[in-house]
Formats: sequence, structure tokens, C-alpha cells
Amino acid sequence: MRTPIFVAALGLSLVGCLVGDGAPGTGDDDTGSLPAGGSDPGTGSNPNPTPTVTAAIDKSTVTTELGKTELVTLTLTSGGSFAGDVTVAMALVDGAGAALTNGITVTGAPTVALTANNTATAMYSVKIPTNATGADLAATLKLDVSSSAGSNQFTTALNVAAVYNVTYAAGLAGDVTTHPLRAQTFKVKKGAKISLHNADAAIHITHGDGAFPHETQGATGGLANGTYTIDTAALTGTSGNIGCHSHGTATYAKVTIE
Repeated sequence: MRTPIFVAALGLSLVGCLVGDGAPGTGDDDTGSLPAGGSDPGTGSNPNPTPTVTAAIDKSTVTTELGKTELVTLTLTSGGSFAGDVTVAMALVDGAGAALTNGITVTGAPTVALTANNTATAMYSVKIPTNATGADLAATLKLDVSSSAGSNQFTTALNVAAVYNVTYAAGLAGDVTTHPLRAQTFKVKKGAKISLHNADAAIHITHGDGAFPHETQGATGGLANGTYTIDTAALTGTSGNIGCHSHGTATYAKVTIE
């Protein structure tokens, strides 16, 4: 049995193979993707194909916002009858490479079992809290993938807009039990925006009290397809209620500015 390798890095963060220390000594070409003699390690007459693992992620960039959860899928493919565990180390870092400390988290399987000549997938969930940042944020999701075949790193750029979007869905009308802010309690960082969009045919005027300004009432407030945005950078208070003035206090959320 030949030494297993992650055949070659393809020069991309989306797709590549796990590269092992033994790869240069196998006589492979300059990509490391073929064994000596130029035959495919997983086909033909080679009785001992080199075990390989190819990995790919489905997103090079994720553009998102406060209060969202995003999914990145890792696909692992066995070649040359590789079978075993593939380890995935997850990390979120800022532009300087330091670990994020603002509450954004990534969760997913730390180990993926891969059977011979088959494919396995694993999903990694990036959760952005409403108070992650008060300014637009550029970060990176890193997945360090390793096995007995070798290792490689895969990255996804994570761009977080400092806005928390709230939508009054079509057909919502006066059903206060389904209003998007009803009975919520959440926090935002100073500088973040809270944007309320009315996708409903009914009027939804935004109530604000405490630190938060109330939307204009009358003929121009809360109209269908309208958006009311609160910029916390301009506010002096630190807490209050936001909700739908048109449908009463049962729709309000308690909001704190950090």
C-alpha cells in the first residue's frame, strides 16, 4: 500500500486535496495529482492506488448581517480507497488573523467519517448575534482539514454589515402573534442600524420610545414597501422599545444599545 496523500493543493480556497509530507517523494508530477508513470492512482491496473482525499467548500464569500446564521458546506471525496476519519478544525479570525471575540461563532462536525471511494458532506454554521459589531466587519472562516492523507486549509470570506433587518411579511396585517419583534429582547452595538421594512399591504408604523425615535405618523408613516431605519450612532440613550405602533404594545421588543 502506498503512502496516502492529499494529492495536491489546486491553488484555490474552494477546492483542493490534502497534501502529505510524503508527496514529493512519490515521483508525482508538479501538481502531485498523479503517481509515478502518469497513471491515475484510482483507476487502471494499479493494484495499490494511492489513498487520497479531495475537499471543497461551497462558498468563497458570505455577505451577511446582524442576527443571521449562515451555512458553509464542506464536501470530502475519497480516492484510491481511502477510508478513515477526516478532522476539521474551525476558526473565525479578523483581518490580522486574530480570533474573533465579538460573539460570532462557528459550529459543526469536528470529525467526518469517510468511506472508501465515497463522498461525505458536513455543514458548518456561522451565527452572527445582533450585537456582534457596530461597524461593518470583514472576517474569515477557516477550516483546517486533515487526515492520514495529509492536510489543507480552506477559507471563506465573511462580510458582516452592521445592520439588523426586520421585515413585516406580506399578509401579516393585524395578527400580532406573528409580528417579527413581538416579545423579543435583544442588544445592538452603538453604531449599528436597525432597519424595519414593510413588505405587507397593511400599514406598520414603527413605534419607538426611550432611546429610539418614533416613526412619523400620518399619511407617510408605515406604508407598504417602506423602510424605517434607526441609526444608533446618532442616539444618546441606551435602551427602549421598538415595535409596531399600528398594532399595539404586544408587538414591542426591548432593545439595549451597548
